Amino acid sequence: MSTCLLKRILPFMLTLVIGLGLGSLFERGGHSPDWEMRRHRRTSRTFTLTTNKWTRYEPSANTPLTILFEPSTRMTAAARAHQTYGVVQLLIEYGADGHARVLSRVTTLPDGLTEEAERVAEQTQFRPEMINGEPVSVNRIQAYYFDMSRF
Repeated sequence: MSTCLLKRILPFMLTLVIGLGLGSLFERGGHSPDWEMRRHRRTSRTFTLTTNKWTRYEPSANTPLTILFEPSTRMTAAARAHQTYGVVQLLIEYGADGHARVLSRVTTLPDGLTEEAERVAEQTQFRPEMINGEPVSVNRIQAYYFDMSRF
């Protein structure tokens, strides 16, 4: 019984030890999160070294999109009269220049509620996402809720 167990465990243990040894052999820079390779600008999956040295990663150079102010949605008179409620989803481009733009309507509602959601989206004030210290445009699907209890 012990030889059968040994036959099953020994290959696993050898594979584990060899894998750990090879992993530590090819590891660069240790486990420190402060050191990373600099990203190549053309593709996000390609990494290059600008010199033969590692470059220091600056966490302040990469910040996510931050919404500073978003106006509240308002029910239209037609939506109140017809008791229309639901969710409007819009695909919005938060531009690097600081302006929001509606790219497409994902879900819509009648009685002017979709147009009201577009108005709110275009008046949204935000701080653009920063990658390597440069602002970039971001596309997101944003949901705007309309129900009678909120108004």
